[in-house]
Amino acid sequence: MKRTRLAATAAAAAVLTATAVTTASADSPSPAATPAATAATAHGTPGTGQVIPYPGPDGLIWIPEWIGNGGAVTGGANPAGLPVTVTLACLTTDAPAEARVTFTAQYGDPTPVTFTTPCLPGTTTTATTTVTPEQGRSFYVGVQTSTPDVHWGLTVTQPES
Repeated sequence: MKRTRLAATAAAAAVLTATAVTTASADSPSPAATPAATAATAHGTPGTGQVIPYPGPDGLIWIPEWIGNGGAVTGGANPAGLPVTVTLACLTTDAPAEARVTFTAQYGDPTPVTFTTPCLPGTTTTATTTVTPEQGRSFYVGVQTSTPDVHWGLTVTQPES
């Protein structure tokens, strides 16, 4: 099976898996959870467009457009390969907002890698970070938005050579 087909399939399944995990935590908050904390974990919805272009054959995850909070899970990077690149593009329709990305590895250094991207009305803003290949072997990428109307797209790539 070609890597591109696997990446697209894994990304689609990963979004569904991440959404299910997020929904479970939002639907059954702990007794100490406040309405604001519950709203922060609520999952978003798929968009109908494309905020970030297809990453090509190096793509491990491609989420073309999502609105609000979300994320993805994968186990597709080569731990002996090149570094993994995480890119988020976002925009909003009304007021400026932001999206915070958290990359959490299951192998290697367990310290989450985070970065925040400003999301501006009508303008796509992009931010990128690089993660060691060992951390990219199996990971979760979560996106928390400051407002529920943030549209974002995400790619995780690892060149084969």
